[in-house]
Amino acid sequence: MQGELRQVADLALFAKIVQTGGISRCAADLGMERTTVSRRLGTLERALGVKLLDRTPKHIAVTDAGRRCLEQCEQLLESAHNAYSLATIGSILANTAPIVVGAPPDILERYVEASLAEFESDNPEIRIERQPVSTWTDEAIESVDIGFSLAPVTINGGWTNTVACVRQSVFASTDYAARHDAVESPFDLDVHDCIVERSEGDRHSWRFERNERVTTVTVTARYVVSSLLEAREATLAGLGICRLPQYLCEPYLRSGHLVDLMPDSESEGRDVILISPRQRQRKTGTAALRMHLESAFNGKAT
Repeated sequence: MQGELRQVADLALFAKIVQTGGISRCAADLGMERTTVSRRLGTLERALGVKLLDRTPKHIAVTDAGRRCLEQCEQLLESAHNAYSLATIGSILANTAPIVVGAPPDILERYVEASLAEFESDNPEIRIERQPVSTWTDEAIESVDIGFSLAPVTINGGWTNTVACVRQSVFASTDYAARHDAVESPFDLDVHDCIVERSEGDRHSWRFERNERVTTVTVTARYVVSSLLEAREATLAGLGICRLPQYLCEPYLRSGHLVDLMPDSESEGRDVILISPRQRQRKTGTAALRMHLESAFNGKAT
């Protein structure tokens, strides 16, 4: 029995390491020696027979096994918190603050809203607040409990998990396409005015697959924008061509305002990233909602 209780304590310690962002911060928060925290984590990993964290002197990353374990640990901590409340005040004091889910408006509407509504229907005691987030700054991360973004995204205040992939293609306005030569292959892109996102970095490489042949081309950015929605508006305005998620362009394809320049080539997709910010205190239901959302995406391409 004593060994089982020690394992439970070590599982809780593992969850605390992830929530605080590292062994040193966890040790400082708990008033423990860093070596003690590291030793107990190693003992837990050996007992489970899996590696929970990839560790370097300046960074930790949760492994796939660690992610699965973490979900259960957070539920364990949540249950322990509720049990403690019940024992001390005679009833569970539910956290009435809503769970804040943040994402770009198009991601919220297209991919997240239906799953949030389903979760709310099954859990009427839990409130969810939707928060549109266009750019993931440190302040934005701190303001949410669960976040979503399209790759690429840099998150320093939490850990990330790829949950799906969205299809992309190269689009242009009907007017722009009529005024320029057709795109017969990816190598024709270098003569076009290309619209890119600032988050893609200085080098803009677009990858395509056709008939099982993969081609990567480097395009020259004529216009650099800050978001996908801004990129789509610039494309609709006829400023150039842009590689965009298909779901963003479907209504404009149907209305004839946009054309797919490379319908026979499959462009490299973009990962949908679930963001779990580091927080000292988890709200009731956060872990369950995150698992529900991950299950809804289930790694699918759409």
